[in-house]
Amino acid sequence: MKKLIFLTTFSFFMVNADAQNLSTHQWKNRLILILVKDTTPPELQTQLTEFRTHSVGMKERKLVVYQVQANQFQRGLNADNEWMNSNKLYQKYKSDDSPFEVILIGLDGGIKLTQNDILTCEKLFAIIDAMPMRRREMREKN
Repeated sequence: MKKLIFLTTFSFFMVNADAQNLSTHQWKNRLILILVKDTTPPELQTQLTEFRTHSVGMKERKLVVYQVQANQFQRGLNADNEWMNSNKLYQKYKSDDSPFEVILIGLDGGIKLTQNDILTCEKLFAIIDAMPMRRREMREKN
């Protein structure tokens, strides 16, 4: 029983640590961080709807979304996904006092875009599709 409790606790901390360490996505996924102090900004639901509506294009471009609040974060667009308690992502990436911020992180781990209003998928896809690595992905696909 003690082993089970230890393994469960250890697994929880490993998942939590892994999700906070965005470098595990490097060269595998592009990341979108949606940073809000809490769930009240109206832009949050609009942004999530925009991404959900274009889920095929998001998947094709290897995009993973993190919803990041001041003291917790969630991976993905599904409202049923588990929230993890931590303020590390928020502290590391929140750049100003705006109640809403969207950040695009490229495959190389570098920040490619930061903005304080809704990021349309049209604009997002245009930015990504102009990147050299994405162009190579498209050539290899065809």
